[in-house]
Amino acid sequence: MIRFNLNKISLLIFFLFSELSFGFSLQEEKKIVDSYGKPIPHALVKIEGEKVLLVDEKGVVSLDQTADKIIVFALGYESLQLTWEEWESKKAIILLEKSGNLQEVVVSATRTERSVEQLPMPVTVLNTIQIQNTGGVRLSEVLREQTGLQITSNHGSGLQMQGLDSDYILILLDGEPMIGRTAGTFDLDRISVSNIERIEILRGPSSAIYGSEAMGGVINIITKSYQDKSDLNLGLRHRSFNTWNPYFELGIGKDKLNAQIFIDHLQSDGFDLTPEVIGQTQNPYKASTAQVKVSGMISDKLSFNLFGRGYLENSYGILQTTGSTETELLDLDNQRGDINFNPTLRFKPNADWTFTLRGMSSWFSTRSESNFRTSGEIFEFQEFDQFFHRTELQTDFMANSKNLITLGVGQSVETVEATRFEELNRFDAGYIFLQHIWDPLPNVNFVSGLRADFHSQFGNRLSPKISGQYQISENFSWQASLGAGFKAPDFRQLLLNFNNAAAGYYVFGANLASDGITKLQEQGLVAQVLINPSSIGQLDAETSRALNTGFRWKPSSNSQVTLNAYRNEIDNLIETAPIAQLVTGQNAFSYFNISSVVTQGLEVDVQVRLLENLRLSAGYAFLDTKDVEVIQQIENGEIFKRNDQNQTRRVTRSDYGGLFNRSRHSGNLKLNYQEKHSGIDLAFRAIFRGKFGFADLNGNLILDDESEYAPSWISYNMTATKTFENGMFLEIGGTNLLNTITAAQPNNPGRVIFLGVKLPILNLINR
Repeated sequence: MIRFNLNKISLLIFFLFSELSFGFSLQEEKKIVDSYGKPIPHALVKIEGEKVLLVDEKGVVSLDQTADKIIVFALGYESLQLTWEEWESKKAIILLEKSGNLQEVVVSATRTERSVEQLPMPVTVLNTIQIQNTGGVRLSEVLREQTGLQITSNHGSGLQMQGLDSDYILILLDGEPMIGRTAGTFDLDRISVSNIERIEILRGPSSAIYGSEAMGGVINIITKSYQDKSDLNLGLRHRSFNTWNPYFELGIGKDKLNAQIFIDHLQSDGFDLTPEVIGQTQNPYKASTAQVKVSGMISDKLSFNLFGRGYLENSYGILQTTGSTETELLDLDNQRGDINFNPTLRFKPNADWTFTLRGMSSWFSTRSESNFRTSGEIFEFQEFDQFFHRTELQTDFMANSKNLITLGVGQSVETVEATRFEELNRFDAGYIFLQHIWDPLPNVNFVSGLRADFHSQFGNRLSPKISGQYQISENFSWQASLGAGFKAPDFRQLLLNFNNAAAGYYVFGANLASDGITKLQEQGLVAQVLINPSSIGQLDAETSRALNTGFRWKPSSNSQVTLNAYRNEIDNLIETAPIAQLVTGQNAFSYFNISSVVTQGLEVDVQVRLLENLRLSAGYAFLDTKDVEVIQQIENGEIFKRNDQNQTRRVTRSDYGGLFNRSRHSGNLKLNYQEKHSGIDLAFRAIFRGKFGFADLNGNLILDDESEYAPSWISYNMTATKTFENGMFLEIGGTNLLNTITAAQPNNPGRVIFLGVKLPILNLINR
């Protein structure tokens, strides 16, 4: 009892001493927070005439002297100027987030770090909070809510940008390309978003620095890194269709070394949009991701980065097939996976020179097997193995404050081996690229580039690009870029014969399409032939020219408007389209050339802070696509169709709807509200996609009839999140709340309800 009282007395003396000390000290400790009350650990405090002070990881800074003027600023926030009296009177210093993302640093646009406002090309950056607001667990669920981006269901969740399919959009993970495309589509559902720090979206051709796969744009996914801190997070998400997503995150940060380990598992029972047919639209699956990232300083001038990632997915299901005598059930088993290893070494001898040596090795494989349920005999077996290795040296030279020159040289080797290929296919390539960033005036900057590719199969090609920006005023800038690119048909588009048992679709190379559809018909799997496979001939290489122009405008400190108009002209476009509809509701796909294609349109985004804790954003995209040869044939009266009375008539220009699977109109409306008392963040989003051509039902090979369109739809999504002081994160919400289902999009399961939690283990232990 005596000891307890002594402790109380000691504690009382301590607090009295603290209060007396505070009264006689000039030290003023403040917390720098955002409008949600969350600390800003990267904020800076500038005392007039003194050095800049850094806040700690909790957003706290202490001043030990008075000052007439104090400036508080942080990247992405409006700066705040205070007098000493104002500083003393505030319990916390609140910085308002800037409208838009002009201060975000982007790497993908120029392969060097530049803020968005310095870039003369259309770039969007999604930060961690914006990613969380979508409630997504896979990359497709995040990108589907962005202006001008469409998620297609062609052989997986593919991406469409500026009317160009996934085949023309390069997917980078921490700056390195991801391989493993099915018929040209990179399935975005292979990428977990639980450890993503930001996503860079670069619209328009980037072939001048990235090669032919970037003819339509680039998506660069930046994963989290840890510097000068350690963290351990455990997370769990549950979604409709008995979907579970546990994940583990460990970050270790030291003075010269930091590392991250990330493990993610996703499993689901799948869903079925056609219950009257045996077999699900999306079969049950399990997918696991493991990632390790280590970086550090070997010396003051030499640094390194090691990145390793592994992905494995298994799916299974059943399918009904009609043989020559009777109907039988098939058991499906599908597996796919990839391994990536990317070491990087960076040497910076002085402020003007930087040398970066990159290595990349990737393996991608799929295995598909179907067996008769009664006998266990193999019905079909397929394997596909792809290996890609690239070595690249990049040199950056800062000639002076106005000129940055980048020179890169690299070589790559790619091999493919598959069940349907008689031998190992190998491609060897080399390339060199040159880029010049020039800031001749404070309000003018240019980025120009040229890349030469030397390919063992496709020959030699040049891809130029030039971009410019003029800062007309402090709040208004105009950008324009002009570029060219090329893309030749690869082995997949010519020779691939692939079946994804998880999703139930087939993909046939152009050379195998006719035989593939004939075989599916013999098995009783075809409900309707959409395009005659015999009309698909030998594929030719593509060439492109593209123009992007637009502006960034800040009418006030609380608003921002961005607009980009574009035009892409592509000769010999290699188009992916369904050539047959299967009895399960899925499709069989193949490829064909369109002699000359134009995609053009505009995208506009408006962001407004209505109140300190209420933000509104809206986006609209207009897209016009056309096959120039079809237009000419229509004008010549060479294309016909049958009307409702089964009468034949000529197709008119007003009948023609452009390319398949493209929505002319799309948009989004988003409201973000931060409830200050509870600390709950609410995000409401309405995502609109206009009608789009689904299939050629009248057999004239073009989109020209209302029956060939899938209807427009709106997805209403809502997410509520809360981050506690100890770092614990809770989320609950739903997507497609009205349960809108479109048969033409088999990757849309309908309404999805989700909830999740993330526990910061180290924070909880320390408390």
